[in-house]
Amino acid sequence: MRVTLEIGKQFPEITGAASDSFAAELMKAEDSEFKEVVLDFDGTETISSMAMGSIFATHQKMAEQGRRLIVVNASDKIKRLLRMVNMAHLLDFEDES
Repeated sequence: MRVTLEIGKQFPEITGAASDSFAAELMKAEDSEFKEVVLDFDGTETISSMAMGSIFATHQKMAEQGRRLIVVNASDKIKRLLRMVNMAHLLDFEDES
């Protein structure tokens, strides 16, 4: 079973207070029964280090449970940021949906 979180529609920029709301959305996904959680970043241009930390923590928890956190529609800027902090290799990227 898979669920898609349309992150870009909710969070064009995941900075400041939006980072807290984003983290709350990820926590709901962590606690769900879905085997795969897709983060659709279509429309998101900026993410903070706090948001990247939330993604990492969610990935770790889901991986421990044999579940997948999948990223789609991430901008080149977001992919570059994830590579810079050495996170890109941890995440599952799929082609745009």
